[in-house]
Amino acid sequence: MAVSFAFASCLDSNNTDYTLTSDVAISSFSIGSIAMPDTLKNSQGNDSIVYDSVIGSDYKFTIDQQNNLIYNRDSLPVGTNVSKVTTSLNMTYGYAVTYVKNGQDTIWSSSDSIDFTSPVTFKAYALNGAIRQYQVKINVHKLDPDSLQWNLMNSSDLKLPENARHKAVYKAGRMFIFAETSDGTVEMTSSADGLTWSELQPVKLEGVDYTSALALDGRLYILADKKLYTSSEGTTWTQTNFTESFDKLFAASPLKGELYAQSGTGLLSLSVYDQTVTSAGSAANGYFPVQSISYSASRTSTNQNIERLVLLGTRESTLENDTTAMVWVKLSNETAWTHYPQASNNTMGCPKLEGLASFSYDGKLYAFGGDYDIPSGQTRPTGFRPFKYLYESMDGGISWQAKTEKVMLPAAFLDRTASFSYLVDEDDFIWIFWTPSEQTQGITEVWRGKINRLGF
Repeated sequence: MAVSFAFASCLDSNNTDYTLTSDVAISSFSIGSIAMPDTLKNSQGNDSIVYDSVIGSDYKFTIDQQNNLIYNRDSLPVGTNVSKVTTSLNMTYGYAVTYVKNGQDTIWSSSDSIDFTSPVTFKAYALNGAIRQYQVKINVHKLDPDSLQWNLMNSSDLKLPENARHKAVYKAGRMFIFAETSDGTVEMTSSADGLTWSELQPVKLEGVDYTSALALDGRLYILADKKLYTSSEGTTWTQTNFTESFDKLFAASPLKGELYAQSGTGLLSLSVYDQTVTSAGSAANGYFPVQSISYSASRTSTNQNIERLVLLGTRESTLENDTTAMVWVKLSNETAWTHYPQASNNTMGCPKLEGLASFSYDGKLYAFGGDYDIPSGQTRPTGFRPFKYLYESMDGGISWQAKTEKVMLPAAFLDRTASFSYLVDEDDFIWIFWTPSEQTQGITEVWRGKINRLGF
């Protein structure tokens, strides 16, 4: 329907002229709530449609008067249907608003359901008949904000040695990979962006344990012949003032400036500030992990001044009926590490996987790995396959649940057997590096992932 308006010039009884302003503007704009269907599975496993609402008032609209644009900075949730949206607006120095529908001007009403799948032209009419046009756009997320999006970084020039085992460490905006070759040599490479990597260089120390590499307070640390060494850039290493011998270097506390090591059955705290060594518990109970050890450090949700360290790892693969990972925890206001045994009524322990990896991310803990690291005669769970799941813990490592949607590993990882390393950087990207193998067509693969909303 075409719209036209008639204007008349009026004089009062004293023949005084009145000038009508052309300075019309839409001064506020908002949308109504939008019904949003979602599909959930009921207790029988069948799909069930439920309806939720996108509350329109939660999304503020910006009016760019200079460029005549109206839009929402915070996008509506992915999948929101904006084909039938009601609107509210206020106008100054005007008397009517229209919008373009099917190529024609239509008088606007707050009860109209307007199709915003494409930007819509609104027209505000001034008192003198002048028209001001606005482009109104409703932004909708094209990606599910809660999904983990992965990308294979094809342009990366990282080339790890074939059959190498390796560990990745993140320090002050740079990634480091320590790789042990088949002859026992440990080499190091680093990158700032994950695309351009330095040439592999040998770590010129005897008896280097690549699994011990850690970063703390802007420096790298590693064990060599059971002595602790440090470096700022990973090429030149200096022995620290710690004279003790250590069997493992397994965690670091950014809050306290402490490294944690194992010597025999003793767990030790090493202060990098005053070079002191103190007891941090005991591994004599036989439940301390001996392989696939990883840790995470995060502040507790109830007190940001307290740091929680969670250590995850596995015991020997030959142990019968040992199917879950070992979990040890240390709070910064406590002196010793504590073993979290799996309760008899807890059927959701973290599975004991080959190459088990864990990290703190988005306020939770995640873990993943290859095949079950158990004797060949023991039965794997039905449907289990290596690298099929990310396991999530929301209670500090006590219980773990396999994620079957949104936060998942790339399908390309399924059933892999090659070595990998990983890290999480300061921009919330998860990086996973794969040794060249037949499963990667003979190249070193570099993958990068991030939960979408952490990048919005």
